[in-house]
Amino acid sequence: MSRQFPRRGRPAFTSRLIALPIFSLLALVCYTWAARRVINQLTASEAKPQETVGCVAWRKTHSCSPFGERDWAWDRDCDTWISMGSGYCECSRNLTTKRLSCGRHTPFNCAAECGELRDNGEAALTLPHNVSCVYSGAVDVRTMQDSLSLPEWRGNTKNMDAQAAVLWGQVMTAVQLSGYNLVPPPGARGASRDWVRDGVRMQREDIMRAQTQWRTFLRESPAYPVEGFIGRGIVILAGGLTYMVPAWVNIHMLRRTGCTLPVEMFFPGKELPTAALEAALSEVGVVCRPLPNLQLQDFPPSNATDTETDLSGFTMKVAALILSRFQEVLFLDSDNVAIEDPEILFSSAGYKQTGALLWPDYWHSSAAPDLQLILDVPSMADNTFESGQMVFDKKRVWEGLLLAAFFNMQSNLYYELFSNFMGKGDKESFAHALRAARLHYHLLETPVGSLGISKTLCSRDQRSCWQEFAGNTMTQHDTDGKLMFLHTNLSPKWSLEVPAEFAYYNRRWQVLEPGNATFLTALQNLHRDLEAEIYQILVNLRCADFLDLYVATLESDQRMGAQKQMPLGLKAFRSIGGWTGSFHPLNNGIDFRRAYVWGLTGPYLQFTPTSIGDHVKYIKNTWGKAKLGRLHRFWSWVKFWRR
Repeated sequence: MSRQFPRRGRPAFTSRLIALPIFSLLALVCYTWAARRVINQLTASEAKPQETVGCVAWRKTHSCSPFGERDWAWDRDCDTWISMGSGYCECSRNLTTKRLSCGRHTPFNCAAECGELRDNGEAALTLPHNVSCVYSGAVDVRTMQDSLSLPEWRGNTKNMDAQAAVLWGQVMTAVQLSGYNLVPPPGARGASRDWVRDGVRMQREDIMRAQTQWRTFLRESPAYPVEGFIGRGIVILAGGLTYMVPAWVNIHMLRRTGCTLPVEMFFPGKELPTAALEAALSEVGVVCRPLPNLQLQDFPPSNATDTETDLSGFTMKVAALILSRFQEVLFLDSDNVAIEDPEILFSSAGYKQTGALLWPDYWHSSAAPDLQLILDVPSMADNTFESGQMVFDKKRVWEGLLLAAFFNMQSNLYYELFSNFMGKGDKESFAHALRAARLHYHLLETPVGSLGISKTLCSRDQRSCWQEFAGNTMTQHDTDGKLMFLHTNLSPKWSLEVPAEFAYYNRRWQVLEPGNATFLTALQNLHRDLEAEIYQILVNLRCADFLDLYVATLESDQRMGAQKQMPLGLKAFRSIGGWTGSFHPLNNGIDFRRAYVWGLTGPYLQFTPTSIGDHVKYIKNTWGKAKLGRLHRFWSWVKFWRR
């Protein structure tokens, strides 16, 4: 009988304990694999279209960028081979591909490129949609009205406007008594012909007549109204879509800095705000004021029927300054965005000492030598000025402001004396008027900078291309050298032409000069995305109830810009393939290197690289054209005496 030995091995329950985690691990692996496959399929279906993608057309663009303004006249059909230029292929289902800057490209046609989107969905980018307002009254005030320094007289504007009309009538009478356009300039100053550069000088009789004229104006002008002005505040000029939209951005960004100063917003008579718009502006501490009639009647009448002469549009700025209820005024252009509270400017040493703060422009002075004789001043400034922001104590510089108004009313002469073709207008009139009136001003020491984009430029044949800075915004600083103002002085200014999503918004503020710094990085201390804030302000304005009503009331002959100059949404074009949309346009900016080639110098050269070829062109356009101008005058003199 054999011995029964116990069976060696694991008990059944022990095997089950080992098998359980193995099966669990296998199940987890299978579940993870299945989930990853589903996610990949969903992602792939979003990234690349599964349906056949057709072609609509090749869309040509300006500014050497696929996101530039549409150049619809050069759109091409799907089978045309494209080998150069900026633009993109528009495909069906609102998709785009082959978005290119200017330059030479490997030839392609959009029919093939759109067809490849099925296998290369990452190349697709959808055209943006217009803002869709699903609610009304979307106005973001971001401040409490109770915290604003609202003036006590804001409810009595009718009496105030009547007093302003009387004061402006006295100014106009002084202009009429001194004479209007008595002294013609020797000619206009353009890029090709410039009488100052060519060595032409005014006749001595004309110089003395002009000097007598402005002195007569000051003698006949109204004295400072002792009880006419009070307090401190900000003045903005607005009107029409072209300037009302930037002004709306201006005031809302101003309140986000914590500034509580009251604001007077002046409007031309044909662009006055509706009651709803005026109420919305009142919520952010704005008092709306009408500008007086800026037409000069013949005095005495030249015939039985009185005639009127339209004054320069720049006269509106100095008129708003003079007629503002405030004694101490910060003037802001409607398209000037403050990123710090500007009230501190009134406490600066330069303002307290002089009663006037002025800011520099990009260019060196190009004033005519005759201007110094007309103004009878011992010296002239070697810089130009920028009037997007100015601070005045009207009581201390009253005669200077009046004389600035006179210079702008006599723009036919003084704009040609103040500067060459670059920057004609009111901006030089304030500094020259203060000097002529023997008054002082403080010029901010920090040079003006620029904010813009890095864009592609190409030669005419587009065989060689390069990157170059293009500025679209002036950057100005406070008295301590800290960045304070972003003046979007180049059109298009802030526009309602915005996409439905900020992701499709092309930023105009990308590069800060001098320094070639990324703007968002340079302003990290603000802890704000300024353009994202402005985008939301624009969307809110577009969806506000009062906007369409204001547009409907505007007259066609506006002083501040054509009614339809600014679109209320992304532009649509009728071209090949029918009506089509467009991307949010990239702001082009100014090519500073070209300004140097034209013959302009100034502090902008610290952030503008130039080449030997640029220097040759600069000499040709300055010294060379001056010599040619003198030779032309000599030959004209010879032909005159040979008759």
